[in-house]
Amino acid sequence: MQEGFVLKLIFIESSLFSGRFIMSLDSWISGTDGILKETKNPYSGGCIFVIGILAFGVFGSIASLFFGVLFLTTEDKLFPGFGFFFCISLVTIFIITMRSYRKASHIVKTIEIQTNTSLLSLRETGKSDVELPLSEFISYMVLFRAERSSSTGSSINTNSTWKYWDLYLVYRDGSCILLETFRDGNSLKQGLEFFKTKLPLPVLDRSDLRLTNPESKNIPHIQDPKKIEPSAWVKTESKDQGTKIEIIEPKSIGKTFITLLVPALFYGAWFTVVNSFWENSGNLVFLIFLVPFSIFFLGITTVMTVFILFKKTEVVANSLELKLRYSTRIPILSSLLYKERSIPLSSIRNVRTIRMEQDNQILCVALKSSNGLKQRTFLDLLYNVQGVNLSGKQLPGDAELLGIITLGSWLPKGPGYSDLVYAENVLESVLGLREESLTFSDLAPSTKK
Repeated sequence: MQEGFVLKLIFIESSLFSGRFIMSLDSWISGTDGILKETKNPYSGGCIFVIGILAFGVFGSIASLFFGVLFLTTEDKLFPGFGFFFCISLVTIFIITMRSYRKASHIVKTIEIQTNTSLLSLRETGKSDVELPLSEFISYMVLFRAERSSSTGSSINTNSTWKYWDLYLVYRDGSCILLETFRDGNSLKQGLEFFKTKLPLPVLDRSDLRLTNPESKNIPHIQDPKKIEPSAWVKTESKDQGTKIEIIEPKSIGKTFITLLVPALFYGAWFTVVNSFWENSGNLVFLIFLVPFSIFFLGITTVMTVFILFKKTEVVANSLELKLRYSTRIPILSSLLYKERSIPLSSIRNVRTIRMEQDNQILCVALKSSNGLKQRTFLDLLYNVQGVNLSGKQLPGDAELLGIITLGSWLPKGPGYSDLVYAENVLESVLGLREESLTFSDLAPSTKK
């Protein structure tokens, strides 16, 4: 979703957004029937909202006024004109984005481990509930990640690396659900002890703490989960002797405006820099620096614009194969950059849903390592460029973990995690897929139980 993408782009250097504000185990409520955690929208208020107002409201307004006066009083109109456009655009993007998140201030996400019914319940305001049997989960999985954060002061410019240990639950088909994030190893160990008292699963540690432990207890199947009801954002229809499934993205004037404005800012910045070099250079030596810069900058901008902001994916399945049809919403390029990838049923290991860090929710298809796969083209790679790293979620035996549909979260309206799970079930049914049912020994083959 563009709103979420832009908000993360805005706060990418913010210490709060980078993850320093981590929910602790104190956010989990223990009861006789299990444990649960409720999470409210972190973007609808609080520190991030205040920092945004100060950074983009106050600073943006002052900068806009400065460049506006400069534009009216100087002969050179290009640089102050772009500066004014840039500042006004950032303020506008921030207002539209935060307004959208403020509308979603009522949304609450709940994850609950119910020991009385032996179900994991995932709930979100305005969305259908998702229930999964605890007996179908095969392991805890610990993943390590690091993020660089830079802070600039009046006299000090510091760079730091923030370390996180993410604790996941792994379902029998390889789907992953983020349970909690920890800032240090000791907190992680305490967290594992806490969760294992309610859900005694083995532990697979893929970080540097060597916490892998195959010990577990039998978890009974007490109650069947309720059926997931699709929302109005999920659409299925017959197409090309198969079934097309689509998760519709909500449309709005603000979203369309942001989608067009972001590329304009990047291309405008490049044009302003090139023009400044051209007018102020006494010789052509500057081309030595300008040409590589232009290729690199325009390359990244074009990939982001065409293959991320304007990407369109069509998913069609039948009893023989899964077809992914990639194109772009830019009319001139839609036919030139059209790409279809056919994945035979024999190459599909699992269809999975993943709830991961930074509120990303993804529908994926895992391909088998035993089947020979055709070499992928450069266009295939470009269409799968995304800001979400799935490498850590690829399990032993996966030749490839391919993201199909990525959803944002904390939006006032639109599809949710339950829609991804429903889409997963539809694809498995249409394909007639006999998924591999994974075990802990499949994840950690060297561990003897």
